[in-house]
Amino acid sequence: MSFECLKADKRRTTLLRHWTEWMREADRWYCRYVEEVGESPFDFHEVAAVGFLSAAAARAGFLTLNEYQLYKRSQNDFRKWVPGRADLWMLKDGTSYSFEFKRAWYRATLGNLRRTMETVRGDIKAVPPDECHYAAGGVIAFVKDAERASKYEEFSNSSDVDVAYRIGPQNGGGAFLFFSIKS
Repeated sequence: MSFECLKADKRRTTLLRHWTEWMREADRWYCRYVEEVGESPFDFHEVAAVGFLSAAAARAGFLTLNEYQLYKRSQNDFRKWVPGRADLWMLKDGTSYSFEFKRAWYRATLGNLRRTMETVRGDIKAVPPDECHYAAGGVIAFVKDAERASKYEEFSNSSDVDVAYRIGPQNGGGAFLFFSIKS
């Protein structure tokens, strides 16, 4: 296992405690999945990746729901509300979280990681303010090639990222999860 919190805002104590419990379980579950199945759950598509993260959160004691319907602000006109879906909602100890996720390219560069985070930030801004205590955009970066890990580590330290974790096998096949918390 390679669980590591790469970046965190220490002022968000409840959020960090909850997310660390979630990511530790995601790391355990991820390593088991790779060992038994031989593939990463992040090597498929966004819905499968979010489903895996939802299962890990449930294993860590969260109440979860993924791909649920809600009314969001229109991306074209923030004054309008339109039907849509959110990727993941979680609740633990009375604190709720809503997430919008995107998967990074396999051979991501700093530029396309920033653009992916920018897109997910736009998605999370559309979530209604009364939907949760914390809303966050997340970028899931599956690392097929271990030598590419330094690019993802560098991105974790950028101003685009509020919280970052590494999970899964260390020598290729692991993943980075980058979060931007809606202010």
